Amino acid sequence: MKKTLTLFLFILFSTCAFSQELVTWSFESKKLDSGKLELTFKGTIPKPWYMYSSILINDGPAQTKIQLDTTSAATLDGELKDAFDAKKKFDEAFGIDVLIFEENAEFRQIVTRTNGKAGVVSGIISYQICNGKECLMEEVPFTFKLEEDASISDGSSATISSDDSNNSSGNESLLMFILIAFAAGIGSIITPCVFPMIPMTVSFFIGGNSNKRSGIIKGIVFGLSVTLIYTLIGILVSVFKSTDATDVMGTHWLPNVLFAVMFIVFAISFLGAFEITLPGSLANKADSKADKGGIIASFFVALAMVIVSFSCTGPFVGSILAAGVTGGLAFKPVIGMFVFGFAFSLPFVIFSIFPSMMKKLPKSGSWLNVVKVVFAFILIAFALKYLSAADQYLGYGIISRTLFISIWIGIGILLTLYLIGLFKTKHDHGAEEGVGYFRILLAIFSLSFTIYISTGLAKNDLNGLSSLLPPKEITVAELPQNTPIEGTTISGLCGVAKYADAKHVPPYGLQAYYTISEAIECAKQQNKPVLLSFKSLTCSACKLMEANVWSKAEILAILKNEVVLANLYVDNETELPENEWITSTIDGKVKKTLGRVLRDYQLSRFGVASQPYYVLIDHSEKTLVKPVGECSEADFKKFLTDGIKKFKGE
Repeated sequence: MKKTLTLFLFILFSTCAFSQELVTWSFESKKLDSGKLELTFKGTIPKPWYMYSSILINDGPAQTKIQLDTTSAATLDGELKDAFDAKKKFDEAFGIDVLIFEENAEFRQIVTRTNGKAGVVSGIISYQICNGKECLMEEVPFTFKLEEDASISDGSSATISSDDSNNSSGNESLLMFILIAFAAGIGSIITPCVFPMIPMTVSFFIGGNSNKRSGIIKGIVFGLSVTLIYTLIGILVSVFKSTDATDVMGTHWLPNVLFAVMFIVFAISFLGAFEITLPGSLANKADSKADKGGIIASFFVALAMVIVSFSCTGPFVGSILAAGVTGGLAFKPVIGMFVFGFAFSLPFVIFSIFPSMMKKLPKSGSWLNVVKVVFAFILIAFALKYLSAADQYLGYGIISRTLFISIWIGIGILLTLYLIGLFKTKHDHGAEEGVGYFRILLAIFSLSFTIYISTGLAKNDLNGLSSLLPPKEITVAELPQNTPIEGTTISGLCGVAKYADAKHVPPYGLQAYYTISEAIECAKQQNKPVLLSFKSLTCSACKLMEANVWSKAEILAILKNEVVLANLYVDNETELPENEWITSTIDGKVKKTLGRVLRDYQLSRFGVASQPYYVLIDHSEKTLVKPVGECSEADFKKFLTDGIKKFKGE
């Protein structure tokens, strides 16, 4: 009776552990034209867990995706899409930037009805969440009811939610973009095309017969006009009106190459080779309207300012538009240009209100040329970023991380040499040009940054710059488990392993099985315990565990010589023959793939769904010692040695 009660409590606990999923989901739907429907999936993620995006990253983590049941009254139209920007995070295990959601995630899927009759759209949404120490592969069923009149309502499995707020990472990304746009607007002020025009423009506001109130109004109208003009530019760029189009702009090789060429052309212009200007007739017409005076004239002064300063503001405007277009949201260029225009016009408005402050401005001089050259070097550096993105898209692998960092080091050295006066550009004029405190400070900053970047050629991962750099080249110590290395075979200790393939090769030349029954049969022949290693190809915590712990000499010796390894991939999509299907005791569903069978075994047997998860068992599947997940080298060694000793009866 006691054993029965214990077994009942264990099954009850396991069932509860399974049913209480970490992520809380709500489902919504919206009717579109032509028999199409938009399904929305919203997930609330507890801290410190994070979920991966729906965007597939080659050799990266598992993407969030959906699968419709074959009985569904609709078919997929396109792929599952993120509803807003995911946050970039450098993942040490994969050696690349991954896209994640924290706290909240939202995905959208378009489906097309197969007929106008009533029915249901059902399926599962599968996703992976991690917290830095362990990962979970989850599947959640959903059902949407289709009414006869082609309207749609959510089924009993869907909880309706009216929360339209984006997640914190999306807000953070947008806030950073706004801050950059604002900084670009302020930075444009200290360029040779704009800075000398401040006194002349402000004198227009307060000169003549204007009183102080009139000058302030003119200044405010000027500021609003500049902001409006730049905002209109953003609106023109935002004619895409589609996140699909902006996704292409952000990832495809062609726009990245175009952005790189644009940056290089502007950089060459800044270095003095030529000057980029808009047609002079535009400025002349604006000047003629401004000469008429009055409040309306302030608008044309603003228009003339935007036109004549284009040769200096163009790179800033281009950068903001490029960042906006590649940001995945159609309205981002509008926000970027609004903030840029506001920041750009702000000093003019302030000086029109407090004209006496202009006396504190530094005089125009050679320092403005220095600023222009510094911007040129920065533009070249960022052009390389876009070329690298194009190279990654095409898969050529020409611009490696090492080459990228080396070029940036070269740019930093050249900039430092220029700042200390070892060479000059066309902007610099003989004796007028000197090396003052301003240039020395910039040189110190440039040299410091160059030294910091150079550490990336050694062991520093430069995580602070991971969004700009190409993916890290993975070393043998960080080798993913699906990458064969010299000496690796696709077999176990006792022969060829069932369901073995090149995609699931163990690391470090280890030999393994992929089913528990095969591992136990071999363990009987070898008289060794079995190490069950629950993992997934897309589990970053699993990769880090194998890179940092399994790679150690003592651990590796134990894994090779004293246990039979069972690599149990819970994301293995291999279809099993019908005689190997199981009906889950957890949810009552039939599991038809190897990964789902193994995941069900882990849940029902141990009440745990996370990976990595390590269990030492004997030949009767009895657990020898307490299982462990992600842990230190010392703890993992103790787990192995204690289990082996118990197996041997020591």
